[in-house]
Amino acid sequence: MTMNFFALPKEIRLQLYSELLVLPEPIVFVAAYGPPSPPLFRSNRNGLCPALLQVNKQAHSEASSLLYSNNRFRFPDIFTSRSSATDSAHIAPFLCQIGSQASLIRYICITIPAFPTFYDSQQDRAMFHEAHIKNLELIRDTCTSITTLELSVPPDRANDVFDDSPIAAETLDLLDTRLKAIPSLKETVVNFQIYGDEDLSDDRMKKIRDRGWTVEVTKLPKKVWISIDDQVEFDNEEDCEAYNEEWHRREWQREQEQEAEWWTEEYYRRRRDPYWKTIRTTIEGGCPFGVWPMQDRCRLIGDRDFV
Repeated sequence: MTMNFFALPKEIRLQLYSELLVLPEPIVFVAAYGPPSPPLFRSNRNGLCPALLQVNKQAHSEASSLLYSNNRFRFPDIFTSRSSATDSAHIAPFLCQIGSQASLIRYICITIPAFPTFYDSQQDRAMFHEAHIKNLELIRDTCTSITTLELSVPPDRANDVFDDSPIAAETLDLLDTRLKAIPSLKETVVNFQIYGDEDLSDDRMKKIRDRGWTVEVTKLPKKVWISIDDQVEFDNEEDCEAYNEEWHRREWQREQEQEAEWWTEEYYRRRRDPYWKTIRTTIEGGCPFGVWPMQDRCRLIGDRDFV
């Protein structure tokens, strides 16, 4: 017996939609390598079935609001210290892709701007990077139903943004002004990511609450440093750097030994090659052949078809 899904009561259909389209944790996007404003991809594709919206127009009409309104969307950081390909990884690709559905989004998480992206050293004043401004303007203009904006503060960024300097205070003022320009925004959440053995100071929390923002704390596992070869974990940066330096030294030594071995094999290969039987036996400068580096021996024997 075939059952018509759309013959079910709408309440049941909505419950089934929610099971497939709403996650308890944020939907996290990562940036691909490529041109400025590269495509964004979900870091974890399990548990979410957005293809459900493509079943037919009725399913799209009934379920799209659940996907965009009931989920929290976390976007990647913006790196502005270099001019490389991924320096403009922001939310524009996603919002352009979903079009008018962006107006359904209610919760967005972005990383709080980092030093020196908000500092104009020539004029000694706070200044947002263009990419950060574009992010906030896109949220204001396209996410017209947004009620909550979460500002994630990584462990290495809190001291830059929330210290006692005039520049930091000016930066928060600029950010506050930008957030107040988003008409639908009701709550700003500042989420500090700190390691388990650290605490958030009362002074820092007061600075945030005085602006009417909400403070949240996410406890991270104890910080570890991973070696360059991804083989060893360290509980301090100094030991990790020492290991990495030794690893680089050994890699350089191994490459030198491999190169010397290759040149040796190439030299004897040419000595055995009949083509080179008539090679000259005198060496420029009178240097005994035996003391020449193997690379020079090969070049003297002949460079035909040799790179």
